[in-house]
Amino acid sequence: MNNILINFGTDGYRGVIGDNFTFEHVGRISCALGEYLKSNSSKKVAIGYDTRFLSKEFALKSAESLESVGIDATLSDNFCPSPVLSYFVKNKGYDAGIMITASHNPFMFNGLKFKSRFGASMLQSEVKKIEKIANEDGKKYGKEYNKFKKNIYNFQYADFKKDYIKRIIDLTGVNRVLSNSDKDFLKSLYVVIDPMYGAGIGYLSLILKDFSVSHSSVNNIVNPAFPGLNPEPIDANLNKLKFSVKKRGNKNKFAVGFATDGDADRIGAVDDRGNFIDSHKIFTIILNYLIEEGFSGSVVKTVSVSKSIGDICGKNGIKLYETPIGFKNIAELMIKDGSDVFIGGEESGGIGIASHLPERDGIFNALMLLKIMVVKQKNLNELLNDIFGENYPYIYKRVDIKINDTKKLILIEKLKAEDFSLPFKNKITNLNFKDGFKFEYNDGSWLLIRPSGTEPVLRIYAESKDEKLTDYLINQTIKEINAL
Repeated sequence: MNNILINFGTDGYRGVIGDNFTFEHVGRISCALGEYLKSNSSKKVAIGYDTRFLSKEFALKSAESLESVGIDATLSDNFCPSPVLSYFVKNKGYDAGIMITASHNPFMFNGLKFKSRFGASMLQSEVKKIEKIANEDGKKYGKEYNKFKKNIYNFQYADFKKDYIKRIIDLTGVNRVLSNSDKDFLKSLYVVIDPMYGAGIGYLSLILKDFSVSHSSVNNIVNPAFPGLNPEPIDANLNKLKFSVKKRGNKNKFAVGFATDGDADRIGAVDDRGNFIDSHKIFTIILNYLIEEGFSGSVVKTVSVSKSIGDICGKNGIKLYETPIGFKNIAELMIKDGSDVFIGGEESGGIGIASHLPERDGIFNALMLLKIMVVKQKNLNELLNDIFGENYPYIYKRVDIKINDTKKLILIEKLKAEDFSLPFKNKITNLNFKDGFKFEYNDGSWLLIRPSGTEPVLRIYAESKDEKLTDYLINQTIKEINAL
C-alpha cells in the first residue's frame, strides 16, 4: 500500500478507514511531518484526536512515528476538539500539531490535519512540502501497525482541556456577564447542547454547570457510527436538537440550542421556535457585537458567505477581504505580518476571532453567542432584527449533488467557457471564479457552483432576498446539470 499517493485536500488528508486511510498512511504522513520539522530545527509536536472509530489508535501511531524520526510527541490524554489542540500548540510553544479527525464527514471516514505553531491550519505551501516527502519517501515509512506492540517510545500524555476551558471563559468574559446578570433573566435562560457524538462532548456542559445555567444535551455519548446523522451542524442533521429546543421554547423565548461538528470547530444554532440558525447569521451577530464593543481593523470571509457580512462592514467603514473556501485561507490572512483582521468566517460554520486563535472554534463561538444573549437580554432572532431593523433579509441555501467525474469535467469546461445555461444569464453583472464559479446578479442575488475539495460532490449555493428566487436559482441549475 505504500505506493498510494498522499494528497491533501481543502482541509487535511481524509479517506475511508481501512481503504485509503490506514495506519500506514498515518505513519507515512507523521514521519514526513517530522522530517520537514527537523529540516527547520523544530522538534515538538502535539497530537489530538476525535471520537471516530480508531482515532485514538491512529493518534498513537502518529506519536510512535514522530518519535521514530526524532520528534518529541505529546498526545492528548483524551479525545479533544481541534481548537483545543490548536490552543495547546500555541499556548505551550509547540512547533506543530496533528489532529486525527474527519471533521463533519460520514462515519466511515477518518483523516488528519496539521496545525502550525500559531494554532492555525498549516500554510498550504508547507503542507505541499510535507506531502512531497510522504510520497517520495513513502516506502521508508511504510511499516505495518500492530496495536499489541509494546510502546518503545517515550511520548508524553497531557491534559489539553483544562487550560483551554479557562482561556475561553476568561476571553469571552461569560463568567463576569453571568455573575452580574439579572437573576430572573438567568432563570429563563435554557441551553440545549448537541455535540453530535463528537469531540465536543463534555465541554459546554462543564462550563454551563459551573455557572448554574440550566441546560441539557442530545447526542452526547461517544458513538463512532454517528447514528442517524452526519456530524455536520446543518439544518438537515439537527432534528433532535430542534425538537428539544422547540419543546423548551414553547414557554420560554430564551431557549437556545448549540451544535458542534465532529471535531467541534464548526457551530450551528437553533432558536426558541426550533428553527435552524446558520453560520451566516451567527457570524453576523458576533461581528456586529464586536464592532459595538470597539473592535476595529478588517474582516475576512470566504466566497460562499452571505452578503450580510458585507452589509455590516460597509455600514461601519470596515475593509472586507474575500478568500477561496477553506478556513486555512482566512487563517493565512490572520497570521500575516501586520494583519489587522479581527474576525473571519466561512459558510460551513467556521468562525475565528483573532484575539483567541487564528482558527475556527465552535465551542468558543457558542459561548460568545450565549454572552451576547445575556448582555442584550434578547434571543437570537431579536438580535438579528436589531441589526437590520427588520427580519434577517437574506435567504441562503446550499444543495450538494453527486456527479460523476466525466460530467463534472464537462460542466467545469462549460462554466469556464461561459457556455453553460445559467438562470437569468442576461442579469449577471459580475463573474467571480476565485473558488468555483460564482455569478452575481443586478439585484444583489448570487449563485455559486463549486466542486467540493473534500468529498465527491458538487455544491450549489444561492442567496437572494426572496425564497422562491433562491430556490429557482438552485433548482434550475441542477436541472441544467442533469441535462448534460
